[in-house]
Amino acid sequence: MKSEDLRRVVLQMTDDGMSSCQIAKQLRKVVSDRTVRWWQHLYKTTGINDFKIPTGRPRIIRTKHLIRKVKQRFTYKGRRSARQLSKSLGVSRGTMGRIIREDLPLHTYPVTTQPNLQDYHKQRRISFTYWVRKSLRKKDHRKILFTDEKYFGLNGIFNRQNDRVYAPSRQEADEHGGIKPISKFPKRIMVLLGTCKNGLTTPIIFEPGETLTHSNYIEVVLPHALAEGRHLLGDDFIYQQDNATPHTHKNSLAWIKNKFTRFIDENKWSPNSPDLNILNYYVWDAIGHNMHWEKVKNYNSLIEEIKQGISRVPKTGVVRNVKNWSSRILSILKTKGAYVK
Repeated sequence: MKSEDLRRVVLQMTDDGMSSCQIAKQLRKVVSDRTVRWWQHLYKTTGINDFKIPTGRPRIIRTKHLIRKVKQRFTYKGRRSARQLSKSLGVSRGTMGRIIREDLPLHTYPVTTQPNLQDYHKQRRISFTYWVRKSLRKKDHRKILFTDEKYFGLNGIFNRQNDRVYAPSRQEADEHGGIKPISKFPKRIMVLLGTCKNGLTTPIIFEPGETLTHSNYIEVVLPHALAEGRHLLGDDFIYQQDNATPHTHKNSLAWIKNKFTRFIDENKWSPNSPDLNILNYYVWDAIGHNMHWEKVKNYNSLIEEIKQGISRVPKTGVVRNVKNWSSRILSILKTKGAYVK
């Protein structure tokens, strides 16, 4: 019998009310009375039935008391940095890192942002999901042409947490790309795009400084969306737009009702809901990360990289997100209108 199995037998007999002498008599020539008493003492004082003796020297800094104190700090004081904890508790940052990673264990996650949904927004989101389930069949979800617009600037994408340069000193880091110049008023271009189960539409890239108004929305965007929707999905496609002011202008709505056979009007689509538009939660990020920002020097190079970034978006990712759109609708109902990550 292995020592672990023997220990379990001894502890089971202890739970049955047997004394150490009685256990030693029944297990004579197997375990001594002294060992039985030691196991019983550890079991009664700690409540643990695994008494493996750790190898190596005993801990003097990273003790159970310190680990418990760190856990309490995270539990009751919320957001704390490892640097602050190590300084307040008088231990090194390496020790604090091992406590956090190995003993607790905890992992760091970046703070994410999401729309501040009020009760009114949540109710509108729930109403929209009910309308989708009642008015659209599941196969109709794949006939929706999602549209949205976004600004792309000459500054590109900058992530303070992830964009790092390894160098012996700050001076050498600055000489090898450690400085990111940021304009106070960055130059940017608006891009309008659509997506569906069959891929992305041809983008509309506005002139530098040009914004979206109801006039150019009617003259340029809507005819382009109508042609692209018919090309990708056929005449029976469903046009989607958000509740931006140019979209809900009376002339824009009149044009849509006259030309589009099926569309999601402003009373149905829920406001403040980027998590329901595939462009917002997948396509725009995919375009930005597929652009070679080091090549962007002026407007012409920015426009060229935007086109290249759009062409590099994997179609499989677009198709997957279109298929998963139905599950997002159900998630809104399950979470009572909460934001879907």
